[in-house]
Amino acid sequence: MLPAPDAKWLEFLKAGLPSFLGLAAFGAATLYLDRLGYLPMPLPPALALAVAVVGLLSFCLAGGLLLDAAYRAIVWLVRPQYEKHLHKRRDEKLKREFISYIPHLNEHDKKIYVHLLHHNMRVFENTPDCGYASTLFSLGYVQLLGAKGGDREVEYFSYPFGVPDPVWEALVEHRDKFPYLLANAPRSKTVDLAPWRKPRMP
Repeated sequence: MLPAPDAKWLEFLKAGLPSFLGLAAFGAATLYLDRLGYLPMPLPPALALAVAVVGLLSFCLAGGLLLDAAYRAIVWLVRPQYEKHLHKRRDEKLKREFISYIPHLNEHDKKIYVHLLHHNMRVFENTPDCGYASTLFSLGYVQLLGAKGGDREVEYFSYPFGVPDPVWEALVEHRDKFPYLLANAPRSKTVDLAPWRKPRMP
C-alpha cells in the first residue's frame, strides 16, 4: 500500500493576504524583468513556468481572500438592517393577526386584556402553563419572558409573562373594544382577582 501523500505543503494556504500578494508581485516582477533582459541570466522555460504558476496561484488566492473580506464587510453592514426589517415584518404580521382575532376572543380572554389595559400592565406572573391565558399563550399573544433574576429558579406561581409589543399596540389602538366594567379592586386583592390565574388547590 502506497503511503498517504504528505499534506504539510497545504500549510502554504494559511500564509494570508499579504504573503499571497507578495508572491504574486514577486512572480510578475520576475517574469517582467526576465522578458526585458534585466536578470543576470535568462530563466529556463521550466523555471519561468513554475514562477508563473506560483504567481498566478498566489494572485487568485489573494483575490479570494479579498472577496471573502468584502463579503464579511457587506454582511456586517447589511445583516443588522436585514434582521431589523424581518423583525418589523414579523411584528406587523402578528399585529394584523391579533386585530383580526379580536372578534373571536372569548369572554375570559377578553377579560384578561381588559384587566391588563385598565391597570396598564404589560407583564404579569402566572403558572408555567399560563393558567386561563393558556390559549393566548399558545397563539403567541402572550409570551413567556424568562426566568427572573437571570439563572435563579422561578417559583411555580411566579413565571413572568408579557404582552408582545405588536399585541399591546393593537390593544391600545382598540381600547374601546375592551371596556373596564368592574370597580377597582383593592391592592391586597389584585393577585387574587387576576383573571389569568386558576384557583390554587387547597
